[in-house]
Parts: sequence; structure tokens; C-alpha cells
Amino acid sequence: MHGTLTSLSLAVLLLAAGVAIATPAAKGEGATQKLLTSAEALALQGDFDRALPLYERAIGTLADKPQQQHALRYRYGMVLNALAARARPELYPLARAQFESVLTYLDGGATLGLPAPFEHSPARVRSALAHTYHQQSASEQDPLRRAHLLRTAYQLYSRAISGLTRHGEWHNLAITYFNLGQVCEWQGNLEEAIEWVEKAVELDARHGFADLEEDRAYLLGLRQQLNPPQPADATST
Repeated sequence: MHGTLTSLSLAVLLLAAGVAIATPAAKGEGATQKLLTSAEALALQGDFDRALPLYERAIGTLADKPQQQHALRYRYGMVLNALAARARPELYPLARAQFESVLTYLDGGATLGLPAPFEHSPARVRSALAHTYHQQSASEQDPLRRAHLLRTAYQLYSRAISGLTRHGEWHNLAITYFNLGQVCEWQGNLEEAIEWVEKAVELDARHGFADLEEDRAYLLGLRQQLNPPQPADATST
């Protein structure tokens, strides 16, 4: 499941996310939508050096509309995370800054009194933030820095579990369980890794998620690492 997320094409990511800004009701929103449309067209062409400043300008136009601004920050964070995983690891801190801003907004009780709830729960945003640390650790050469990234990812994923469970976000919970398993594997803790991936597989099976077979295969691999198959005795008859 983690491998699927990191290899997800940007085109699929953008199409699945939909349009971040609602149909414009004012000239200001029209300008924001125009910037966003241009940014995503450039991103799909692979011209990120021109696309990323347009995302940031679009975010800046929404200073007086914090709910829309933070919805766009979340979307921008996902784009940055996907790009960082493909070829630009220096963008992970910028992706984290987007998710951290959204969490600050949500943890401050921003959804209270709004006409519609925020699109993403704090737990989902926290799991996305954890994923930036998780992914970055794969490209980190310094062992101390890598250990710090994995430890931070573990803590954030763990904190997301109760909220994802409370809101019934079962697919995101299964992804979080799987990612916790991979973090534990990379830390060398195979027994705990197996426990987390077993939880992911159980949710996959219960809800019919498409990740089931991939996650089962990963779980089998973990079990074989912990208890390698014994070679046949060449002297036996």
C-alpha cells in the first residue's frame, strides 16, 4: 500500500483530488481558480519550477477565506509530497509546512460554526504529515537523521489512529496501519511491523479494499523475514 502511494502518478493524484476551489462566486475567487488551473496544467506537464509558485500565489489570494485556503494547502501538500517522492526530496519540508498549517487551523477549532465542515479530519492531515517523514527517510543517508525521521513518522501515525477510528475513515486507517508496519520494519522491529500490517489486512478484508492482496503479500514477506523457511535437509531421504 505504501509503495502504491509513493508511485502514484501526479495526474491521478490531481484528478482524484478534484477542483480545490468551488465555482467562483466573486472576482477574487475567479483569479484564484485561474492560478490553480494554470498551476495544475503546468504540474501535469512536469514543469514544477513554474507550477509551484502559482500554487503559492493561489494560496495567498485566499487569506480572507481560511477554510478554502487550508483546503488548498492540503492539496498543495499532497502535490509536493508526490513530487518529493519521485525526484525532489528537498520539497519534503515545504510539504510538511502545508500540513502543519492545516493542523494548526483545525486544532484551533476552526470547523466550529462554519457552514460546512472542513474536507479532511485532523487525523487524516496528521497521517499525511507523518507520510512526509516516512517517505523522506527512504532518501536519507545519515543514519541518525533517518532514525529521527522514522521516529517522528511513527509518533504522528500513532496519534492519527484514534481520530481515524472515531470518524470511521477505514481506508485511511488501513493505510496508516500499513505505513506503521513499514516504519517498524525499517527500524528493524519485525514483530511489531507484523502486528500493524495484520491490522491493515484485517481492515482490507472487512471492507473489500483493493490493497488486500498487496498487503497480504507484504505481510507474508515480513513473516518470512522473522522466521525464514528452513532449507530442506540434503541428507534426508
